[in-house]
Formats: sequence, structure tokens, C-alpha cells
Amino acid sequence: MPSDHATEVVNRMIEEIQNRGNIALVDELFAADFVNHSARPDMPQGRDGMRQLFSGMRDAFTDGRIEILDQISDGRKVWTRKKFSGTHTGQFHGAAPTGRTASYEVIDIILVEDNEIKEHWSVLDRLDFLRQVGLLSES
Repeated sequence: MPSDHATEVVNRMIEEIQNRGNIALVDELFAADFVNHSARPDMPQGRDGMRQLFSGMRDAFTDGRIEILDQISDGRKVWTRKKFSGTHTGQFHGAAPTGRTASYEVIDIILVEDNEIKEHWSVLDRLDFLRQVGLLSES
């Protein structure tokens, strides 16, 4: 995997915030003017949106874990293909826990400037994930 400062910032975010649930680090790792180009329409922008996203996933999938599958960097932007896996044990999008295990792969592109995450783009199949959890039917 790449070894540069931008990658170190992204990997710290993945390990400490996403995997360990240290939501307080959002203010340290994300810029005050952070933009999430892939935010859901019902989510706030900026740090508040990231706190809400990370907390919501942590509450709904208490055993949730991110595994880095591939990663490249140009020193400013970091492209990461990663896999999330977890068991639906808490409220998720207003739905009661199903106890089902689900996973999804996501490709994130993160721009790092001045030791902070400035921008984020992602591609993932949310519908497949909602089907796995049992929140959408197969039909």
C-alpha cells in the first residue's frame, strides 16, 4: 500500500474513526470547510454530516469493520477500495435491528490538504446493502 502523508491521514480515519468509533477525531482529521460530494440528500454537509454518518453506522453495526482491499495515492488524493462488514444490531435508517450480517465494497476518493481531509467522493451499491440487511425486498 502507498506510504505518503495523505494515505496516513486516510488510514488513520479508517482505523480510528470507522473501525474504533473515535468520532471525536472528526474535528481533527476533517477540514472545517470539508465537502462530501457523495453525501445522502438527508445528511448535513461538512463535519456534522460525517459525525452523523460514522455514529449512525457504529450504532447500527456495533461489530462493523472496514478492510482496505486496494489503495493508491498521488500524494494529495487517495483512492481506496474497501469492504465494510457488520451485523445489523441497532436502528438503521429508522428500521429495527434484523440481526442479519451484511457487507459492501466502496471506492472512496479523498482529497487531503494541509493534513486534513478536504473533499470526499464515493461509489457503492447502497441498494444491495439494504437488501442484505433485510430493509428492501428482492422483488
